[in-house]
Amino acid sequence: MRKKKLLWQAILISILACVAVTLFAAWLAREQAKEELQGYLHDIAEQAMLRSDRAYTVSGHFLEQLDKSDLNDCSEAHQQRLSNITFSELFVRSVIYAPDGVVKCSASSRSNYPLPPPDQHTMLGRSLWFEFKGDLPKPSILYGKGPHYAVINSQYLVDILPVKKRGLYIEVDRNQRRLASTKNVKPKPDTTWLQQTSVSRTNPNYKITASLPPKELQRAWQDYFKDLLPLCSVVCIIFIGIIIWFTRRSFTMGLEIIEGLRLGEFEVHYQPMVTLAKSEVCCAEALLRWQRQNGSKISPDLFIGYAEENGQISLLTQFVLEKVATDLAQLANTDVSISVNLAGADLASPLFVENLAALCKKHQLAPSRIELEITERSLVLGQSEIEVITRLRQAGHIILIDDFGTGYSSLSYLHTLPVDILKIDKSFVQALGSGAATHHVASHIVQMATALGLSVVAEGIETTEQAETLKEMGVEWGQGWLYAKAMPFEELRQFLQTPTPARFKPLSSDPLPDTV
Repeated sequence: MRKKKLLWQAILISILACVAVTLFAAWLAREQAKEELQGYLHDIAEQAMLRSDRAYTVSGHFLEQLDKSDLNDCSEAHQQRLSNITFSELFVRSVIYAPDGVVKCSASSRSNYPLPPPDQHTMLGRSLWFEFKGDLPKPSILYGKGPHYAVINSQYLVDILPVKKRGLYIEVDRNQRRLASTKNVKPKPDTTWLQQTSVSRTNPNYKITASLPPKELQRAWQDYFKDLLPLCSVVCIIFIGIIIWFTRRSFTMGLEIIEGLRLGEFEVHYQPMVTLAKSEVCCAEALLRWQRQNGSKISPDLFIGYAEENGQISLLTQFVLEKVATDLAQLANTDVSISVNLAGADLASPLFVENLAALCKKHQLAPSRIELEITERSLVLGQSEIEVITRLRQAGHIILIDDFGTGYSSLSYLHTLPVDILKIDKSFVQALGSGAATHHVASHIVQMATALGLSVVAEGIETTEQAETLKEMGVEWGQGWLYAKAMPFEELRQFLQTPTPARFKPLSSDPLPDTV
């Protein structure tokens, strides 16, 4: 059930991660589209302003030339000059001659009519008529100070032909009065439109605004989003891979441990310890084994190391203690004790001592029958952990230091730590007589233990030569495949009932496994 729950959690996290990546890609696509369109509008507005400035500059130039000339009679030469200007300048629809505010002639007509009052006056002294029609078919902008005036095509100011026209809308206004706007664009731009405004350098009241409707932003966003989708998919896959990896690493093993405890996949095996002098079984070490329901076995180095790193070791210790107490209750007619390995987390629990005492009371066991092993790597303890060890020893439990000699800090603790027995690591036992650099370590450990008044157990004894050497050194107890492998409780009970000579035959000549 918990595994299924974890699976659904991983799926949910993966979905949320992909949704987050997709939303980020959508946001990024929108920002890129918006930036691109704003740049596009800025260029359009600047381009329109350049056209507009040119129209007024060129108009002012040729109007000055005409006003200074002696052409003031609407003669054919006069009209021809006006016609030539109209033909040469794209933005000019016509040039009119209107002395004293009355039109006398134009590039193509000799119609006479008065000019209406101007709409605005410019800083250069010229006037503007925003929708001047005269005898022309379409309203235009009339510009000048007289007697000559330029009729400017207002659409010239906004008919920009960019590479991508899109739904472009351009509006020209002066003093908030519209001079020209793009044709065929019915809706008036609002706050949802993208806009960029260019202001004339010579007149801050003269502005050209380029706008795009929201649909253009949506279209550009879709294009960018399509481009980002492959990258988005790759990032999603990477996220899912990371989530799966973390899930498997951080949760799967822990969940399987809990599930294994619930399904009864864990089992406690016992490896006997014997007295080297009399070859009698005095104790057995409890070793946890895990065999899955599919028959696969999980190495203790794997699941115990994981449990220590992820705060589940206390669950396993509690399971082992309860199983050991139950099995010891069935060995009430013997003096055999069982040693159980403790982790630093067990010693850090303030209720560990009380719980262990309650367990012994429940099964009517003397505390001395449950010995407690502390690995040397757990010896970097605080004062509270040392107090827990002291209380355990005062309660009657025997305290052993496991794998002694492989750590780096135990010597500083041995003078103050309430310890009874040192267990020599099997690597030093196997080095006996080999000439290796660790050849003499075992003898030094025995000498140190003797000086401190501690007993010694040698682990990993494989040959009778090793057993004899250790006995000569003064080692009291031994443990290893020379005597017995780790075995289930029923086999241990039969082993204890077997006559002594049959117990201590080497069990196998095959190479020994790393973990026994």
